[in-house]
Amino acid sequence: MKSIRISSDYKDIDKVRKLYDSSFPRNERIPFNMLLMRMKDNNPMFAYYEDDYLIGMSFCFMTDDIVYLSYLCVDEKYRNRGYGTKILKTLQEDLSSYRIAIDIEEVKEDCDNYEERKKRKGFYLNNGFASAGFYYHIYHVDYEILCYGGMVTKEDWKKVTRKSFGPFADTAKFR
Repeated sequence: MKSIRISSDYKDIDKVRKLYDSSFPRNERIPFNMLLMRMKDNNPMFAYYEDDYLIGMSFCFMTDDIVYLSYLCVDEKYRNRGYGTKILKTLQEDLSSYRIAIDIEEVKEDCDNYEERKKRKGFYLNNGFASAGFYYHIYHVDYEILCYGGMVTKEDWKKVTRKSFGPFADTAKFR
C-alpha cells in the first residue's frame, strides 16, 4: 500500500472527494472545499493506493502535540481486507511523535446503527487506541474520544476542537 500526502491540485482530487462524500453522513462532513483550505495550515490529507487503485483517504488536524484524525475511510469495495488497519499503522508510524485522537459516534444500544458503531469502536481498540474516558456532543451527535500514543484530556480536546473548528467548538457539551 502506498500513502501520498496530497494537495488541492492533486491529480485524483475528484476521486478523493467522491470517496469522502460517500463515506461520511452529510451532518458529520466538513465541506470538502473547507478541508482543502485547511490543508494550507499544515493539516494533511492523505490518499492511499494499492497498485493504482485509490482505496482510502484520511484528513488530520494538527496541533502542537496532538493529531486529530478527523476522517479516515476505505472505499466500500476494499473494506474488510485489512486496509483500514494498514492505513492506521502508516499514520501511527508517520506521526509517532504525536498523540493521535479520534472521535467516534458513542456506542449506544438504542441507536439505529448500533452494530456498526460497536464494530468501529472495536476496530480502533484492536489497533491500539484506548478510550479517553469522556464524551462530547456537537453537531447533534454524541461522540466518544479515543486516543493512541498517550492519553488526551478534556482540556486537550477542547484546545484541539477550538483550533480545528474555531468558535463553534465552544458549543460542545462534555461529560
